[in-house]
Amino acid sequence: MPFFYIFALTMGNTKGKYWTKIAIMAVIPAILVGIIYLSTLLMPTFDLLDESKDFKIDTQIDAGDGGNSECRLVKTAEGVDMIFTLRSSFAYPYVGMEIHKDDYSTFPLEKYVVEADIESTEDMRFSVRLQEEFNFGDKGVAHPTAVYSFLLKKGTNEIEIPVEEIKDIPEWWYASYPHWTTDVQKMKYENIKIIWLTADNSNEKDVEHRIKVKGLRLVPAACNGFLKDAVTVMFAFWAILAIISLYLRRNNEKKEDLENDQKEQQVVYVPYEKLDTEKDAPNLKDEILTFIGKNYPNPELKLADVAKALSMAEDKTSEEIRLATGKSFKAYLNTIRIEESKRLLKNTAMHISEIAFSVGYNNVQHFNRVFKESVGVAPGTFRDGSSGSNDSAE
Repeated sequence: MPFFYIFALTMGNTKGKYWTKIAIMAVIPAILVGIIYLSTLLMPTFDLLDESKDFKIDTQIDAGDGGNSECRLVKTAEGVDMIFTLRSSFAYPYVGMEIHKDDYSTFPLEKYVVEADIESTEDMRFSVRLQEEFNFGDKGVAHPTAVYSFLLKKGTNEIEIPVEEIKDIPEWWYASYPHWTTDVQKMKYENIKIIWLTADNSNEKDVEHRIKVKGLRLVPAACNGFLKDAVTVMFAFWAILAIISLYLRRNNEKKEDLENDQKEQQVVYVPYEKLDTEKDAPNLKDEILTFIGKNYPNPELKLADVAKALSMAEDKTSEEIRLATGKSFKAYLNTIRIEESKRLLKNTAMHISEIAFSVGYNNVQHFNRVFKESVGVAPGTFRDGSSGSNDSAE
């Protein structure tokens, strides 16, 4: 999780309740996604072709509405073959596969996806239909049918249809049951009674067609795309927090630098030429400052070197330096180097590059930049005693 890692790094040295709140905000989306995903793992997956799981597969034909279309379902090791012929003698012929519980009891399908693996010998239009049971008490029971139509291409088809997309109750149903027009406005997916896989009447009539249904399943929605969307949102949230925290940390560092600059007059510097290296430091602070004062010309000098030389932990060494000088190790080291370079610029004829190397900078351009940021003018201008030029070192 790279965004969360960056976010954690940016908060590593910050303090206060504000950062605690942001950390909590960063974790909350992950917890919510985890809870939602775990809850979906408790939802069962239904294999609608497995008749041992309380589901029964029947043939659906239009004979009950006056048609004479034909349909045969042949169960094979690979699934179910559906061989059918739509007869033109009926205005709206239909055939299909009907799936229901053995006892026609209802079952909820909220937050599910219909998955189907189907091989077709030609391009055809099919639809998935759901029949739901609405019980209105004394008024009776309604069984509206919602339809979702799709195209089967010749060859292998992998179909994924969220149940909530199967929502269009056709006009013919309202025309057949006008007394339910007001009560039944949309599907609720709470009490599904029958699922149909139906060949639409737009397919060629009086010709035998064939499809092979290799798989027909009801899968929890989180296992079929919801989790991916949720994780995308979560990572976007972390990315925004990472950017905000980086920005706030940088502002915080600038504020600390400004406060340190204001304390500069109170800082006791240890000029290199005045150090008494033979004298035992009377306390821990003097030992640290003495070591830095002796070794600042070393361009590789690091906080770890100071801590190691004095057998101290790095965080303890850093804390002592800040207490003694009001600055971080890096800021204090730069202060000593700049103060000594100012003395050499005023009192010697040394070349600017020589001065840079002698005070611990192995890159003259870096020395120029640090000097100007600290003093306000370039080294050459400082040497000339003018603040209006912006000379660069050779």
